[in-house]
Amino acid sequence: MTKIIQSALIATAMITQVHAGNWNAGVRASSLGVAGEIGYHFNKTFGLRLQGTWWEHFRKTMSFDNVKYHDVRFRPVTITLYADWYFYTNWWRLSVGGGYNGTKIRLNRDFSNDPDPRRQALGYTHGRYRYKNPVSYYVGTGCDFRKLGGSNWTLTMDAGVYFMSKVSAKVSASGLAQYSEEAMRKLRYGAEELINDKKYLRTYPAVSIGFKYEF
Repeated sequence: MTKIIQSALIATAMITQVHAGNWNAGVRASSLGVAGEIGYHFNKTFGLRLQGTWWEHFRKTMSFDNVKYHDVRFRPVTITLYADWYFYTNWWRLSVGGGYNGTKIRLNRDFSNDPDPRRQALGYTHGRYRYKNPVSYYVGTGCDFRKLGGSNWTLTMDAGVYFMSKVSAKVSASGLAQYSEEAMRKLRYGAEELINDKKYLRTYPAVSIGFKYEF
């Protein structure tokens, strides 16, 4: 019991020594979407941030490998915990992180005019994708320009890469081929390979800029 009390007193002393201004909250715009975050600086060298990102990127048509797809949606949904290490200066840092990746992708393709009768039989197809592993990882660098104009506002910028797993797909078709297990298996396999072959969708580059307030 004595050791527990001593440990509690030590922890309390450490907490009380932390000066005001360690907590911060902010928003940023990134290549993934709009993000909100809350962070804590333990000292001048190390800090943690918890960030949530959401957006929906939509294009009426988009071409992959010279094939046109319709109503393309890329919807990043991420919750990531970052560890920031400020070295040499108090504004330049290295960041690593990991967290939940609930990103969804949707692609639709029209085979009704395909010259191959077997593919034509698929009709209009729908592909919905999720990443097999809901955990993603991040490595990057960033800058924080504090005390803008003498205030508690900080301009923050990041550039890095998210590492994500392969995807799994659920597919459907409007044509007669929907009743063929073999045709649907091939459709699902082709849909998954389309995304998994795109390395930039598994090692996704991300840049962001935003503002945060130091409390």
